Amino acid sequence: MGAVTELMDDEWGLVEDLFDPPVHRGVKGTIPRRDIVDAILWVARTGCQWRYLPDWFPDWQAVWSQWRRWRDKGTWAAAMRVLAREIRLRHNRKADPTMVMIDGQTVKGGRVGPTFHEAGGRGGYTRGAKRTILIEILCLPLAVSVESAKPHDVQSARRILKEQLDPRHPALPGLQAIVADRGYTGLGSLAASHGLNLDIKVPPAAPMLPPAKPGGKWRKGKRVFTPLRPLYKVENAFARLGMWRRLSRCYEQTALGAQTWLEVACALPTCAGGFGSSRRESLASVRRAVRVG
Repeated sequence: MGAVTELMDDEWGLVEDLFDPPVHRGVKGTIPRRDIVDAILWVARTGCQWRYLPDWFPDWQAVWSQWRRWRDKGTWAAAMRVLAREIRLRHNRKADPTMVMIDGQTVKGGRVGPTFHEAGGRGGYTRGAKRTILIEILCLPLAVSVESAKPHDVQSARRILKEQLDPRHPALPGLQAIVADRGYTGLGSLAASHGLNLDIKVPPAAPMLPPAKPGGKWRKGKRVFTPLRPLYKVENAFARLGMWRRLSRCYEQTALGAQTWLEVACALPTCAGGFGSSRRESLASVRRAVRVG
């Protein structure tokens, strides 16, 4: 399991200044920040409770306290943005993408007690949370959000896009186009107000079959599943995130906690080069990039 969750030396070199800045306020911590990051990744991957953290990691209370501080400061979200820019530059692309893809996912809630979960999703029968993710062409996650499952996908997408396109603090200054499926047609007004092109991908229509008998009517054939390019990359990202046991359901009491765990799971693929390749291939690409840099 360590090979899946623990950061390699090349990966830690990309994020060390984010989690262990050279300038500290107050007394410097005695526990290596890299060990704490590895412990948090372990919890996210295995879904174990804090108290069951293995002995080779730091004390669970220290890890939990640091996770809360990083959660409140938005450190994992900042890590995603910085890593995405770094990986794009090392792939000979501009730091800021000109096109992003957006999609959402409704997951069941798994918490007993006070929570932000509400009924929503298709038919309104899923009591849980809605996850929205923003991904660029290299399968690098740029931003995520989590809220109750009650709002429509368009409402959730509109909120996260407004945050990213805020003129006071623009996170995507070079954005030109948004790609989504037909469920996000309602983003047209938001895209037009920011001068963006909204590209809605629609699956191909079912083929028409010739009449079975002379003089008969043409018949609609069976629809065949066709991946929507490039939106299949977002579905691939959700599929890979589903391998993180902490995300199998939403176990958090607050939306901020649920969003932070989603950012934790997104940080490792971002550090390794995105959701589009395997762990081994991603590590090899990062090592080549480090040598060239």
